[in-house]
Amino acid sequence: MTGVQTCALPIFIDYTIEDDVRIYRLKRTPFCVRRPLTKAFLARYGDLAIKPDKIVIDNYMGQGYGCNPKYVAEHLLQSGGAYELVWAVKDAAGKKACFPEGIRLVEYGTGEAMYEYATAGVWLCNYHLIAYFNKGLVKKPGQTYIQMWHGSFGIKKIENDCAILTENKSWAYLARKNAESTDYWISNSGFETAVYRSAFWGAGAILEYGHPRNDVFFGEDAGKIRRRVSRYLGISDAEKVFLYVPTFRERGRSSAAGLDLTLVEEALRRSEALGKEGAWRIVVRFHPRMDAAEKEAFFGKWKGVKDATAYPDIQELLVRADAAMTDYSSCLFDFLLSGRPGFLYVPDRGEYDEERGFYYRLEESPFPIAETDQALLNNILFFDRQTYRSRVEHFLQERESKEDGRAAERTASLVIRVTEGKEYESNDQIV
Repeated sequence: MTGVQTCALPIFIDYTIEDDVRIYRLKRTPFCVRRPLTKAFLARYGDLAIKPDKIVIDNYMGQGYGCNPKYVAEHLLQSGGAYELVWAVKDAAGKKACFPEGIRLVEYGTGEAMYEYATAGVWLCNYHLIAYFNKGLVKKPGQTYIQMWHGSFGIKKIENDCAILTENKSWAYLARKNAESTDYWISNSGFETAVYRSAFWGAGAILEYGHPRNDVFFGEDAGKIRRRVSRYLGISDAEKVFLYVPTFRERGRSSAAGLDLTLVEEALRRSEALGKEGAWRIVVRFHPRMDAAEKEAFFGKWKGVKDATAYPDIQELLVRADAAMTDYSSCLFDFLLSGRPGFLYVPDRGEYDEERGFYYRLEESPFPIAETDQALLNNILFFDRQTYRSRVEHFLQERESKEDGRAAERTASLVIRVTEGKEYESNDQIV
């Protein structure tokens, strides 16, 4: 379950967290062992001084240089301020070359990372810190936690709104503790603000700045980004990219398993609306939590498909894509800001709705929907650009989008003010 591992002890032992206490129970007996959750952290780190200008950053449980944290960090690096930027990342030694100068790496989930959290003035994240709260992390007075999340106008339910997650009571306890420790939430819309209120147990101060990662759809660096991604994929700049991003399943296999990509590629070549001239390349990016065996089987079957799973910044892949498709990933709801064609392929729609639940009907999105391969091929072949553009515009207005290309600037300004002991500016709208 997300961020909390089930107990590795034999199945005769139950493990729960209640009121900041770990409780190990011997099944079918009254015997239990109680261990304080935060005692060891406070004993080791509780008296350490906080450095107001130290900012510790996490991108989705230790992923690489990407998503919202990347674009805020770049603004902080360009600001000229003497900030100590520390990024908690998996395989810190191997990923050092992927990060710019001015960002110090620490191995995700280690005692060294815990030290950085214990002494930083600001925590800047796009995912909850359950893995650290599970190790006893405590936010101390003088520290500020800014949560940017990694979703958008996405459709699948999250956190407290999702029964499959909250059925794990230990996870739910830690997730709520994480939410209650958060000082500022960065939202991109009236819709997402409402989701935050519901999914994060009421949430605190919400700032509708837009999402920093989405500034790339409004910037002037698209050509440079496209060339960088082409080099990574080993394709020419002239080739068109169809980006497929199947999302993670708590149970079962992804929708990618049965999709016939040969037919998809043929439909792309034949589609008048998508432009018949030029070659198409299918690029697939799996979710970081995707089962490794499933991923290996997929690329073993489709050898001509490019694997972009390890590319650190999905936003750059979206900039490179000429068209994109997912089942339920929120990335497509970022991609719509580009105005380029997006498609939903949802063969397990009913099952997924039962598993995760939706915030609104798929038909409310601007994307053509397919539950079968044939419907997907028809959606590609007969794509209607004019109708799609109109639906995108309506969708953004209805969801009260605040995206305008300045989200990273606003969020970086908030971080800077916090390091100076100030709060949000009086003209910021706290909702």
